[in-house]
Order: sequence, then C-alpha cells, then structure tokens
Amino acid sequence: DIDPAAVELARQNAKLAGVGERCRFEVADVQAFAPPAEATVLTNPPYGERLGDLDTAARLAGVLGKRLQVCPAAGAYIITADADFEAHFGKKANRKRKLYNGMIPCQVYMYF
Repeated sequence: DIDPAAVELARQNAKLAGVGERCRFEVADVQAFAPPAEATVLTNPPYGERLGDLDTAARLAGVLGKRLQVCPAAGAYIITADADFEAHFGKKANRKRKLYNGMIPCQVYMYF
C-alpha cells in the first residue's frame, strides 16, 4: 500500500490474528511490486466503493496483473467488488469465492 497508516493497521491486525510473524507488509507503489517467487500475495486493493473511483481501481488492477506476470508469486488472492476484475487484471482466476467486505458484496479471485 502507498499509505503508511494502512500498512501499520494491517501489520497490527495480523499480529492480533496471530500471523504477524508470517506476514510482510510494505509501503510501496504497485508499479514497483516484485514479490518473491515463493510468496503468497493477499490484497484488498481499492475498488472504487469506499476509496478512489472505478477507473482508478481498474487501472490499479491492470498494473497489479502486469506486475504479477513479470514477477510471478506462488499464489495471489485478491478481494474486490469489481465484477470486471478479471478483465482489468488480464487473467481469469483459477477459483472465485463470494464474500462480504463489511456490507459490500465482493469476490476473492484466486490465482495458483
């Protein structure tokens, strides 16, 4: 995330969940994202519902998809309300699971 406060909140929540030592959080721009090949990427990027707008969210999904093509990870799990996420990301998910993020209907797009 580019927001240091959001990264710190995620770090604190992971610690409270008992998984803090297994997670790595960074303040960074997605355009420079390069996860290690053995990493599992979990992300809940802005998707225009609460933060930003739909066009910005679609562009962000596209950049994330391109970065994961250049630097593939062991897996990627993306939570979003964007019904067109796969088109924006540039790849069809291996699996999808419906869920709610607060009161917002979302899906987890799973890439293995």
